[in-house]
Amino acid sequence: MKTLDCRVDYSLAQYRLSIELRVEPGVTVLLGPNGAGKSSLLRLLAGLNRPDEGHIRLGEQLLFDARQRINLPPEQRRIGMVFQSLALFPHLNVEQNIAFGLRMQKTPSNLRNSRVKELIQRLGISLLAQRQVATLSGGERQKVALARTLVTDPQLLLLDEPTAALDPAARGAIRRWLHEILGTLKIPTLLVTHDAEEVAWFRKRVAVIEQGKIVQSGSYHQLLREPQSDFVARFAGINLINGQVSLEESKPIFLSQGGTLLQGRFNCILPGPATLAVAPWEVALFTEPPGGSPQNVVAGRVIERIVLGDRVRVTLLGKEKLVAEISHRAWEQMKKFDLGIELYAVFKAREARIMNT
Repeated sequence: MKTLDCRVDYSLAQYRLSIELRVEPGVTVLLGPNGAGKSSLLRLLAGLNRPDEGHIRLGEQLLFDARQRINLPPEQRRIGMVFQSLALFPHLNVEQNIAFGLRMQKTPSNLRNSRVKELIQRLGISLLAQRQVATLSGGERQKVALARTLVTDPQLLLLDEPTAALDPAARGAIRRWLHEILGTLKIPTLLVTHDAEEVAWFRKRVAVIEQGKIVQSGSYHQLLREPQSDFVARFAGINLINGQVSLEESKPIFLSQGGTLLQGRFNCILPGPATLAVAPWEVALFTEPPGGSPQNVVAGRVIERIVLGDRVRVTLLGKEKLVAEISHRAWEQMKKFDLGIELYAVFKAREARIMNT
């Protein structure tokens, strides 16, 4: 199985991209804010733009090498790319759209027809085969665009914000479908997104890009537990509670701006402004204040619920604002509690860090 290995430098006006990235077979998520360079990197890999320096290798084949003056054109790279716009042909029906790449490769008609029909069946879109593109929903168009790319048997798959153009109701279904289909592929796949829910579905390998550089890589869990930048911390939804550290009998204590005395591991000893940080998955929810070992208890009303893959993120607002991330099973047990209901957010002192600001 082939692996993508690239190191590229690319400048455009005031913008600079300097990337080192390795993509193993399977799905790697490229996560970053708007303007970070995600789509630019995809275009460099696909051969639509030329890097200034570096190399791009897919398996044993060099697709680009500045020193050796190698720069294969897009049609020779065997890379499949699904653009945000999808770029389907409105004058062709679904089956004809999917077959388009094979026509360009001059694949014999009998082989072309059998490959298209086999793929349509495998992807579960047989009922769409004779439909016109204009009659398709956004989710159906996404499926057709991926089918058109996969039918040419690419050795690398690039997906640019695959659900960004869909309405919220369609995104969940398409993410589940993509998770199932992409999980069967044995080729390196780079999926670009800035969406937390997308990353939650494809959580095994994530690379974070900011200002044209890869700043962190690892599993979704590693990124959430040890964010290396403000963007990753905000993306992870780390709870940050502002307050003050003071000394009481020579021991530091933390009082939040909302007037709540909270406990944590002190990474500071100086009195003054400070922040308590606790990860949402370290926060449990209860309907009554629990007893037991020393812990922090913060009351609040539910103001938001978001499904993130197999987890549910619940936001409470009281004297403090806290986000808890709990399992679907835990949420099912609390499903009768709607927005506005008061719950108790609980986290242990050892799971919270208090730092000077």
